[in-house]
Amino acid sequence: MAWHHDKHGRHAILSPATLENATRDPSDQSVERTFLHIDMDAFFASVEIRDNPHLEGRPVAVGGSSGNRGVITAANYEARKYGLGAGMTAVEARKRCPNVIFMPTRGPKYTYVSALIMAALEKFSPDVKPLSVDEASLEITGCLKLYKSAVELGSDVKKTIKERFNLPCTVGIGPNRLVAKMAANLGKPDGLMIIKTDEVAEIFAPLSVRKMIGIGKATEAALDRIGIRTLGQLAAAPDALLKSRFGILGPVMSKLARGEWSGRMKKDDDRDFCEKSMGHQRTYGEPLSNPEDMRAKLVALSEMVARRVRRAKMVGRVLTLTIRYTTFETISHQVRLPFVTDDEEHLIKYAWRLLSEALEEGKQVRLLGLSLGVLSDKEKDDRQLDLFLSKEKLKRECLYSALDNIRDRLGERVIARAMGRRWEPYDSRQSRGDPLNPLIRGPAGVQVVADNAV
Repeated sequence: MAWHHDKHGRHAILSPATLENATRDPSDQSVERTFLHIDMDAFFASVEIRDNPHLEGRPVAVGGSSGNRGVITAANYEARKYGLGAGMTAVEARKRCPNVIFMPTRGPKYTYVSALIMAALEKFSPDVKPLSVDEASLEITGCLKLYKSAVELGSDVKKTIKERFNLPCTVGIGPNRLVAKMAANLGKPDGLMIIKTDEVAEIFAPLSVRKMIGIGKATEAALDRIGIRTLGQLAAAPDALLKSRFGILGPVMSKLARGEWSGRMKKDDDRDFCEKSMGHQRTYGEPLSNPEDMRAKLVALSEMVARRVRRAKMVGRVLTLTIRYTTFETISHQVRLPFVTDDEEHLIKYAWRLLSEALEEGKQVRLLGLSLGVLSDKEKDDRQLDLFLSKEKLKRECLYSALDNIRDRLGERVIARAMGRRWEPYDSRQSRGDPLNPLIRGPAGVQVVADNAV
């Protein structure tokens, strides 16, 4: 048996089964469940500052570039004082904070650090639910028996993350996952906040509705039009009123405002694989105004989406195009395909059709996105093959298989359609890797496949 050594002595590592049994007697309703939410503070920027100590105390933005191109994906708290945040263009960031330091985005590094942090959290609970690369939710009901209080456990989590990874984090503790996350949001940065059951109403009531998870600008404006501006007002609003304005989501928002969480997070072993959609989107440093340039970008996106769907051995039925203009107005337009597919030729054809229907003339585009939804297992596709097209379909599948293998080994841009214009050399500061697997890096050289090759 493996043993764990710490300041308390030597003891056997608690297994998930042991902790689950120690949590509570199912018939004992007096035991209140307790959850801990951990949120890494400005995660991407904090990792860069940790690895580059001279950046400490200076405004740092991850993403964008010193050449005023692209958008930033994260900003540290020094930069946030100037109003910088994720999604802001590098041009706007530099206007607001001329001395901001741009760092390149290093996705594989952040993913690796995140995996180490999630593994470290298993010391505190067998029930660790990663919610994103920088957030996780833990049920700590049974684990509290090992500590004097929930605050002591939360302090130990923060201390462990700081000592092992030299990164700041905020911890929130509450009677359900929603309240724990809200506590973490309110405790930022580098804080520890606990909200007990009898404190939820008092703490939530004066907060703006925008503070609630899932309520954005549009919903905030809609609530304001009916006189609801705080969570206390939302919690007290009649369900009939909310349902008449927001449908079935209205009463749900009211429950959330009262700190009630009825959701259930399935264990990984119980969860069926059910990817709703797969897609890619790109924000462009130079706005697009020429429809032909946009069509070229959609060719590249179609190739990437189709390759990702094929890798998962899925097929999809609904194609969705997302367009964001330089005014930050965002629209989506979709079409239900006449058949399920993983063929990029079909995606290109219908993506162009969606673009022609949705594009507003004279507006500049800063983002294009394409996704394929209503996915199903390709092996369960029992459609009857067309007698005259089955041979052509088989040839295309063989071609795509060969192309995917080449890209897996040598990089995304090593072979591509000419229309997609992805043969253009990368800037020396950009990654040449595979966007589906950033750990794969390809050579500088590229090959071009003619548009009619498939």
